[in-house]
Amino acid sequence: MATAVVGLLVLGADGAVAPVVAVPVVRGTVTAEVHATGSIASASSSSPAFAADGVVESVAVGVGTPVRAGDVLATLDDGTARARTAAAAATLDADRRARDAAARVPVPDPVWLARLDAAIATDRAGVPDADRTLAATVLRAPQDGTVTDVAVHPGDRVTATSPPAVRLADLGSLVVAAGLAPRDVASVVPGQDVVVTVDSAGPEGTPTDRLDVPGRVADVAPAPGPDGRYGLVVDTLLPPTARIGAAAEVAVVIARHAGVLVVPVAALGPAGATSAVLVSGPDGVRLRPVLVGLTGPEGVEVIDGLVEGTLVVVPGPQRTAS
Repeated sequence: MATAVVGLLVLGADGAVAPVVAVPVVRGTVTAEVHATGSIASASSSSPAFAADGVVESVAVGVGTPVRAGDVLATLDDGTARARTAAAAATLDADRRARDAAARVPVPDPVWLARLDAAIATDRAGVPDADRTLAATVLRAPQDGTVTDVAVHPGDRVTATSPPAVRLADLGSLVVAAGLAPRDVASVVPGQDVVVTVDSAGPEGTPTDRLDVPGRVADVAPAPGPDGRYGLVVDTLLPPTARIGAAAEVAVVIARHAGVLVVPVAALGPAGATSAVLVSGPDGVRLRPVLVGLTGPEGVEVIDGLVEGTLVVVPGPQRTAS
């Protein structure tokens, strides 16, 4: 962009001399963006945990193990659970035989029969409960995927409230998960274009350049998480070297205006907060009110008050006063 020096210097309290320059108003594109930080994640993941108390007897998988839904991941010592299942079945069988015997006497006692019927009903409810306890000693994969973490080892004692024992993820379907600040969430909706910035890596995992890849907003959480931010999921085609957990930066395009008049953000003062610019002309520098639109990395859209080619004043490079 061509520049012209304006004969004006600003001297700060610290002795720094700040020249100003004039740049022409041009036509271009202004893109308004919402920025968020996040990381690469699996589109489908799970964290199965034991639903029973006990001591871990075996762990059948390690990090990197591929599994199918239903595969055994780990087991607890099931001695107590098996004994409980056997006892529940035996109690039911004994009460049934007692009821049959009581019904065969010449004059059955209706009160006794009723008590035995009630005991049998209780026994029947206890059998599936014992079976569920036994089944809970086996931890199975809830989905197809790859093991990304194993948090238990043989001999560990766990309870039904312990953290997940294993973490699984579908490594063939990666997304970017980020968090939106409350002030930004109203501007973001599914389908919007996104630019995702990630680290690309060489064949041996050595980091190389930062890589920008296009994507789209897939989902926005309806409520904030514990950190006060709203979950954002972005679908994008990540490089083959992408790994779960790697950092990612997200820029959501919320609006783009092409062919509009553009001035640098600095022409409007700090953060483009004012509604006037300094214009340089044959008669010197004058303040001119303007109506602005979008603000983006490219500059600020001017809706009214300027024409293409007008010179506006912006701060130039600082230099120290001698």
